[in-house]
Amino acid sequence: MFSPILSRGASAGALTLALLSSAAWAQETLPAIDIGAARRDDRAPPADDKATYRPQSASTALKTATPIMETPASIQIVPQQVLQDEQATTIPRAVENVSGVIAVPSLASGGVEQFYIRGFQTYDYYRDGVRMNSIEQNSGGENIANVDRIEVLKGPASILYGRAEPGGIINLVMKKPQAAPFYAVQQQAGSWGSYRTTVDATGPITKDDALLYRFNFAYENNHDFFEFSGNRNIFIAPVLRWNLDARTQLDVYLDYKSANFPKGYAIPGLVNSQPASLAYGARPLSFLPRGFNTSDPWSRGNSDDIVVGYHFSHDFAQDWNIKHRFQAEFVDLTSQTAGELGINIFKLPLPGRATSADRIAVALPAWNTHTYFTNLDLTGKFDILDTSHTLLLGGDFQHLDVNGHILTPSLDFSCFCYIPPLNLIAPVHTSFPTSAFDPKTRNDTAFRENWYGFYLQDQVKLPHDFFLLAGLRYDHATTYNVVTRQTNDDSQKVSPRFGLLWRPIEEASLYGSYLTNFGASNVGAKNPLPPQTAQQWEVGVKTEWFDKRLTATIAYYYLTKQNIPAPNPDPVLAAQGYRVAVGEVRNRGVELDVAGEILPGWKVIGGYSYIDSLITKDNGRLTDSNGVVVSLFGNKGHTLYNVPRHSGSLWTTYEFQDGDWRGLKFGGGVVARGVRQGDNANDIQLPGYATIGLMAGYDFKYQGATIKLQFNVDNLADTRYYPAASAAAFAIFAGAPRSFKGSIRVEY
Repeated sequence: MFSPILSRGASAGALTLALLSSAAWAQETLPAIDIGAARRDDRAPPADDKATYRPQSASTALKTATPIMETPASIQIVPQQVLQDEQATTIPRAVENVSGVIAVPSLASGGVEQFYIRGFQTYDYYRDGVRMNSIEQNSGGENIANVDRIEVLKGPASILYGRAEPGGIINLVMKKPQAAPFYAVQQQAGSWGSYRTTVDATGPITKDDALLYRFNFAYENNHDFFEFSGNRNIFIAPVLRWNLDARTQLDVYLDYKSANFPKGYAIPGLVNSQPASLAYGARPLSFLPRGFNTSDPWSRGNSDDIVVGYHFSHDFAQDWNIKHRFQAEFVDLTSQTAGELGINIFKLPLPGRATSADRIAVALPAWNTHTYFTNLDLTGKFDILDTSHTLLLGGDFQHLDVNGHILTPSLDFSCFCYIPPLNLIAPVHTSFPTSAFDPKTRNDTAFRENWYGFYLQDQVKLPHDFFLLAGLRYDHATTYNVVTRQTNDDSQKVSPRFGLLWRPIEEASLYGSYLTNFGASNVGAKNPLPPQTAQQWEVGVKTEWFDKRLTATIAYYYLTKQNIPAPNPDPVLAAQGYRVAVGEVRNRGVELDVAGEILPGWKVIGGYSYIDSLITKDNGRLTDSNGVVVSLFGNKGHTLYNVPRHSGSLWTTYEFQDGDWRGLKFGGGVVARGVRQGDNANDIQLPGYATIGLMAGYDFKYQGATIKLQFNVDNLADTRYYPAASAAAFAIFAGAPRSFKGSIRVEY
């Protein structure tokens, strides 16, 4: 069912990752938010790390400068070079390179980015470890012009990030100021008249490098293949770094984004276990193009998004460091949406409705979100007997403030719909139905969430190349409904974490871990419910090949999530919004990820995922006194919707290293998804698909500048595919047809 604004009311706090020192930041693609207590000289990456497909360390998993080969968790990285080679300008496009991660493009879901990690849905991502409340902000897709790389931590992350979905987290590592001057201007243009202009500049402000800056700018006018598209936004992101002395630095940053984006895109319904555009009974419905939009031209959103903050770091001893971060975000949103009413028209035996879509109009005259986050981290290293310890001690606090109101048309019981149905054969789109709105239908929303946590983590290097990880976190979260003046949630949770890794040889590591999760707050129900929880067991093997240029990780996990809300067993109470926390889902699977360089110039990134998803507990299908089913939650034994059993991707490039062909690069890849269930009842399936992409590029020098020319083709075979369905398969989202994108980039 289409939802114009998805308000969950639960904000997972996030742990802030700490910054490196000025000496280490002189390297462009250094793991940008490392919090390790090692001395700065020990943190610098190889000089050629800028163009790598395989960074050797990541900070998201442990918030310390720990090599991936010594991290008892599955952590994957999409580095800057991959983003450039694929011309990936959105988070969903970038994370297709990571196994077990499925993304729904934001333009297909009304401006809210959605991800499935290890089979569990999440709307959130993180910025240098700070949670961004995408579902509450609803402000269009994230602009990644100032993102250096993307790290994906799989599995529960509560020990460091508080409330989160148990599948994992996506963390954006932001670009930081550099002492070496660097300037880049890029112009991209593609299919449907889309274009994007970006500027990236960094360098010193003072001669002694005490003040550094970084400035990123982007302007996008991205039309798409579906009707009434057009995602226009301006993005500005300056950063200042003040190196107070050799041990102390302060970063101050500001992001501003003004966006206008479409809402309500979908193809209605499914029939006979196929998308409606493929079949209706025995008659194909090929007249529904992939760009068909059940919405109207006026269905759009406008948002202004400001992020401001600072990050302070001080080394007060050789192996001890303290860091403090503060960040605030302010989002103002207005939108008007025409979406499906929420009834699968192709499954209703109503005469005359087989070729029309019933719709509803919703207006958000005002919706604003204010988020405040702060944290303090202390890290240090010390030795006891034959063991070496890396200690992390910290705490964080997040406050979320959401205010807004929604208007819907007055209910007319003489008509099945709120606004005129859309004829699928000969669609006639409407103007905004101002006269249909009744002030009495105004629905005010206002809630506050306060969340804080304290955490302790110890990484212990044991004899014989064993590495032990142990951690503990305490969380306390409250959610207060301002409209009803009641506390909807007051939850506390202690989350432990254990891991053991053995590196018998330099090229291989074996690890195992146990994690627990403090999940989302169940505040959508009329009655208080306990928060969602999860547990995961994981074992894996990590290997390095070709003189550490290529790495591979294979992992098996068993992940269970509890306290999923379901309708109350009493149909009367269920109709009034009362719920019970009885649902449980078990996802288990195997993942393989590879990344790096096979031969000089030949790079590769990709993975394969197998997920066995099972709904293990629910409260059955509810019926009223006449025996009519009023709830379709009774799906025990079924598979979660939108979760493919098999999925994978592979992307590879080759660049000539010398001779007359030097600077010429070719590449390509494939993204594949198996059959997915369109709803939790498992009576509708989305067919599997595979799409192919190609690229060609050429770099050359001209008067001291580096000129980069590039051309990409996505969905080369023009495959017709459907990446996802809505929650109850009332609508599906179509994938983009064949598209082209060209780029010219100038670097100094």
